Amino acid sequence: MSTLILFQIFLILHLTGLTLMAGTTVADYITFKTFSKRFEQEKEGSLNLLDLMTKLSVLLGIGAALLIVSGIGLMFSTGGVFAHQIWFKIKLMLILMLILNGFLVKGRQESKLKKNIDGNSSNLHEQIKGTILHLKTFYLVQMGIFFVIIILAVFKFN
Repeated sequence: MSTLILFQIFLILHLTGLTLMAGTTVADYITFKTFSKRFEQEKEGSLNLLDLMTKLSVLLGIGAALLIVSGIGLMFSTGGVFAHQIWFKIKLMLILMLILNGFLVKGRQESKLKKNIDGNSSNLHEQIKGTILHLKTFYLVQMGIFFVIIILAVFKFN
């Protein structure tokens, strides 16, 4: 198999991983926004949306794994030509931020949200307002990071 074909295969897989991650993040955000609005009117009917958000995390993980594995493949197929360029280093840091933000912020906030909902407090809506605000901010930051990653990949600033 020629180096060019190998490069193209890794690039297709890399773009697929990015699309899967970014698309899942947008779908997760829309699901979360729907949950937030519905929770105000009917708590029980909105809980299925939290389960859907958990299932979407699996797709996000698959996209991340595909992105990382194909990225390593791209590095090998190009001989690491991009490794020393500034845009690439920034892109790697942003990808790390995506992953850490997902684990540290989203994971904690979702756990807190589920714990508060399971607690059946009398002032539940007041308790979860802050968590919902943190999660909205999380999603906007994630989508902003994806946007910057795409800009860096297209323009390759040095």
